[in-house]
Amino acid sequence: MATAVLIIDVQRSLVDALEPSRRTALIATLEGVLARARAGGFPVVYVRHDGGETELTPGTAGWEIAPEIAPAGAEPIVDKRFCDAFRETNLASVLEAIEADHLVIAGMQTEYCVDSTVREAERRGFAVTLVADGHATFAAAGLTEDQIRAHVHRVAAGIARIIPAGDVFASSPA
Repeated sequence: MATAVLIIDVQRSLVDALEPSRRTALIATLEGVLARARAGGFPVVYVRHDGGETELTPGTAGWEIAPEIAPAGAEPIVDKRFCDAFRETNLASVLEAIEADHLVIAGMQTEYCVDSTVREAERRGFAVTLVADGHATFAAAGLTEDQIRAHVHRVAAGIARIIPAGDVFASSPA
């Protein structure tokens, strides 16, 4: 079985809406994780949100994966319409084809798509590692991004290993 990296919704319109320094930090973090994964031969799978008639309309520039971390070679992209990347998508079959049993998860929309996918992955029997500094969101409901991230980490701690990006693939599989 294998460890696979799952990059969720790191699409132009979402990352470009982050504060410039936050965008730069997130992209740099993901570039490091991806470089180590690829160097170690770990498969990478991308998830891309179809937002209908929004800034995430399929085929528009905003819908595309951020160019700095775009898929390399034949790395698959799974398109979704819901927060949970497994719901009504082919993600399960993509992961089965690469014999993944452990997912390293990073991406956009911490409290929505990242959180939903972490929970569903664990429910489906995957070991899950959440990249602590590899996911981002926007302040909402009176909470800062840091508060939202901390809450998701508290909740996910019971079902996922949460580690900094620098520790992912540092010496052994995440």
